[in-house]
Amino acid sequence: MRQVLGLLVGAFVVSVLAGQPGWAESAKVGQVDKLQGDAEASQGIQKRSLSAYGDVLFQDKIETGDAARMEATLADNTKVTLGERGRLVIDKFVYYPENRGNALSMRVKGAFLFVGGRIEGPTGGHVAIHTPVGTVGVRGTTVWGGFIDHGYGVLVLDGEVTVKTKHGLVTLHKGQGTMIYGRHAPKKAAPWPDARVKAAVATISFK
Repeated sequence: MRQVLGLLVGAFVVSVLAGQPGWAESAKVGQVDKLQGDAEASQGIQKRSLSAYGDVLFQDKIETGDAARMEATLADNTKVTLGERGRLVIDKFVYYPENRGNALSMRVKGAFLFVGGRIEGPTGGHVAIHTPVGTVGVRGTTVWGGFIDHGYGVLVLDGEVTVKTKHGLVTLHKGQGTMIYGRHAPKKAAPWPDARVKAAVATISFK
């Protein structure tokens, strides 16, 4: 009961007060689980070093260093892993347990792995991952994204993903990936070669 009340209060703070000065900067939406190498977060001109079990705040601008990895869990149990020289911003987080209308929006640069949490649960929720090439919409999903083989790739390990760019749209299911090269539309959904899958996994794997 206390856990549910805590999550309700957290959702209220982030969704209702985040637009007011002094609130967005202090609203906790998750925590760092694991960290390899260096990572820092900034709110405006203020920066802080991240460490395992440290807080992830609403609208933190998170950056990882060379050879770094960071895994974080959000309040709804969504997990995000960021590879080296990556950037991550949670710019929308609305989570009311057992209710509809939940939403999550994040901006990611660099290699990442996203594992959906309760926001994607049976009551529904809107999740959007904004990348340098377009938007990834997910449902019940584990998905990798990042630059690979001279293009930008998206690989679905579980669930369903829609990849939308200015030049086209493709829907991916479990085991399928797509590549985006320059200003062209996403390639047709298809399984990736083993070598590309291994290279993708390596970008977000901890030593």
